[in-house]
Amino acid sequence: MRRMSKLRAMEKQHGCKILTMIHRREAISVFGLPVYQYIDEEDAEQILRWIRQYQDYPLELILHTPGGQLHASIQIARALRRHPKNTRVIIPHYSMSGGTIIALAANEIVMDKDAVIGPIDPQIGDFMRGTFPAASWIYAAETKKEKADDATLVMSDISRKALKLTRDVAKELLEGKIQPGPSGESRLDEVVDKLVSGEMIHSTPLSAADAKALGLPISTDFPQEVHEFMKLFKPVKKNVEYVE
Repeated sequence: MRRMSKLRAMEKQHGCKILTMIHRREAISVFGLPVYQYIDEEDAEQILRWIRQYQDYPLELILHTPGGQLHASIQIARALRRHPKNTRVIIPHYSMSGGTIIALAANEIVMDKDAVIGPIDPQIGDFMRGTFPAASWIYAAETKKEKADDATLVMSDISRKALKLTRDVAKELLEGKIQPGPSGESRLDEVVDKLVSGEMIHSTPLSAADAKALGLPISTDFPQEVHEFMKLFKPVKKNVEYVE
């Protein structure tokens, strides 16, 4: 109830409709284990319904997520990109992987100066072999050549297709948003390659300053009331304490 009240107040203050997608280990558990949350098809269904409902309003999406399913993240991102009014994604702490894909769709990404986004290189694998960056599967197959086993070759093939898909989606989302280079040249391909290629490890934290230097439409004019809103989520356990 306190969160809903705060959201209504922020909508009035910001002059737009606000949705949140907050993935935290809240004080609920299954058999004593904390529940980990991530972007999935149910999130996509809810957010797409919200975007359709408010076609005539500017939208803000508060994101706090480690990422999640690629197809769900792309669905959300494309719907946000096509929204006819202004869109902003607000990142108070972190929005990694699929969360970064969604952020790229907005007209503006508003980050706390200490918040981070991350690379969007696809992670490929299965339960038995584990999940690894697409670029690493390709590297393994090319290094081993004829000595590579069938599974590695299959993962390499899937990885190439996943990289192409992610590159195409990133270009689609960022078209017209990247600041040009010193001579006015387009930097779109350069920025997309930096985010997608696997040059960085998947958990690399890109600060607001890093993302802005990369050419992304970043603002650090962060609304303090969003931090107040984030305090209303109750974590599983409290490891850090201090007197306010």
